[in-house]
Amino acid sequence: MKKLLCVLLSALLFLSPAAEAASFSGFDNIDAIMEDNALTEVSNRYSAMQLSFFPEYATRIGFESADNKLDRRDAERDAQALRALAIVEESLGEVRQKNLSEPKQTDYDVLQGRLAMDRWNLERNRTALDPLLYSQAFSSVYDLTMKTLNYQDLQDRDLAARMRALTGVAEQAQENLTTPPAFLTQLAMEDAYYAYLAFDAVPQYLTARAQDDVSRAQLRADARASKEAVRKMFELFKSLAQENAQQDFRLGEEDYEFLLKNYYFIDQKPKKLGKMLTENFRTAQANLAKALEMFALPVAAQEAQTVMENIQVPGEEATEGVTVSFIDAANGEAVEPVANAEEAQPAQPEKKNKKKDKNAPLVRADEFYSVTQRLLMNNIREQDFIKTLSEEATNLAKFFAQDDTLPTSDVNFVIYKMPDYYAYTRAYMFLPPFGTQTNPTNDLFLRLPSGNELTKQEMLNRDFNGPTLKLLLAGQLVPGLYYRSAYNGKTLSSFRKMYPVPTLRNGWEVYAQHLASERGYIITDEELLYLAWADYVRAAQALVDFKLHTQEFTYNEAYQFLTQENGFNEQQAQSMLKDVARQPGEAVSYIYGYNALKNLRAKYQKKQGKKFSLADFHAKVMALGDIPPYRLEAEMENAYKMEKDNLTQALNTPFYLN
Repeated sequence: MKKLLCVLLSALLFLSPAAEAASFSGFDNIDAIMEDNALTEVSNRYSAMQLSFFPEYATRIGFESADNKLDRRDAERDAQALRALAIVEESLGEVRQKNLSEPKQTDYDVLQGRLAMDRWNLERNRTALDPLLYSQAFSSVYDLTMKTLNYQDLQDRDLAARMRALTGVAEQAQENLTTPPAFLTQLAMEDAYYAYLAFDAVPQYLTARAQDDVSRAQLRADARASKEAVRKMFELFKSLAQENAQQDFRLGEEDYEFLLKNYYFIDQKPKKLGKMLTENFRTAQANLAKALEMFALPVAAQEAQTVMENIQVPGEEATEGVTVSFIDAANGEAVEPVANAEEAQPAQPEKKNKKKDKNAPLVRADEFYSVTQRLLMNNIREQDFIKTLSEEATNLAKFFAQDDTLPTSDVNFVIYKMPDYYAYTRAYMFLPPFGTQTNPTNDLFLRLPSGNELTKQEMLNRDFNGPTLKLLLAGQLVPGLYYRSAYNGKTLSSFRKMYPVPTLRNGWEVYAQHLASERGYIITDEELLYLAWADYVRAAQALVDFKLHTQEFTYNEAYQFLTQENGFNEQQAQSMLKDVARQPGEAVSYIYGYNALKNLRAKYQKKQGKKFSLADFHAKVMALGDIPPYRLEAEMENAYKMEKDNLTQALNTPFYLN
């Protein structure tokens, strides 16, 4: 009798609305299940290849067994990796993409692109021609100082092993590098210089937890040898830079298009992409010019206003924590340039300027420098910025959740002081969880003011004024990268954690800043000016990125475009060009990713009308992870369909089967 009841119950379950609804989601499609599993097997083979040949990257995708090794950089390793890569490519070719589920079709495209990029990089003979391949080892050592593991002794052991391995990297660079491009060699020389200056932090990090005097002595001896290896690399890069002054580092249109397509998944043809970036730059110019109009004071007012009121930043004089409204009040009221708006009408342009060249810049960067120099009068004071920003981010997350802008999520924001090596070149760095690591954490590293009093004040003015901090909060914390990563970290597949596409991630940073403005967080004239400036810098860098690597610009022409034509100062122009040389296409991805997100939202707002929920839309977008932009619409349609199917199932399933 019991067996009969079991059979009947099984039949009821099989024929129930719940089982029927399952077909809406495609789980009854055996072909999709089989093909999905086949793709998973291929991706596992690819991960194993990374672990075997590229331990530095394997660390970043979560394989802690790779933490005690650095990459071997020589032709033999490249040949072995190419053979292993061919096996993975052959396996991927056997997977029938059309039979895959919607999410797995996206993963297929990503894996195909990564395989193509790996082959491209290996066949470019980077061991002989790319000095940055060797200076990347410095970052791989610091990766472990910032990575949170469950077992500190294992982390210390692995860090010590990587530190010692720098001597091998120096030997490989000496043996393999032949005629690298001079500019890339100068960048590698700069990396080695900063690594040498900051190097003592690594043995100090290790010896502080050494178990005994013998271990400490051995660590110090290893550190001396490794530091000497860094010095030798610096000398090598310096000599190569002097010997190869005429080498061109630009990719060329064909390679640049390949990179955009297979790494950033930007599939526009160069001509169309170039036109879009040019139009984007002109729009950014116009927006910056409009934002600057609010500060175009008459001459008399400029002469009278020689001393600005103190510009407060988040956290000053706060007694019971920081609230969202505190920053608004601190910046909005303290930096009004003139009390009477009627007395501060924008200066009228002279008649002779009416017939300007249509190709002349609408605005120049030096106009922004001039205004902000007047606004920032060396009166931003040092404080506990880490604590202040953490508290403000928590409050901001609650504010956006209550505002139906973001889904409700418990996110604990953790900010650390930036390690010295990175602090030489950047103001902050967001570090999402390392792939599938066992103890995943989201961390934001912040460069704090240091040096003599003059240097500290310059850093405070530049990096810690109110509008800059608001852009940092919005872009990096809430609703920025930190919030997005923390929200989707629990739902993303291992594949999407290990192999993110940078385009949507970079686009989200821009989108988050504009979302914060739209929802009333970035709102004062000063804050809107800094947002317009950030867009202008991104637009200029993206256009230079494109024109330089498609060889429309030489380096000198790119530099002149930034400095002479558009008024960027020498330091900022050089910094932008260094970034473009190190990471071709990265600047373009910010613009492309932002446009993809903005256009997707506009589509669903129009399609859903009053039913559209901003928080629900953002929840779905964040849950997709860093996927190719051209897969965004298909994946969103699938997400809405899955939600509808699950709702249909819930409404039709008897309560006793839920």
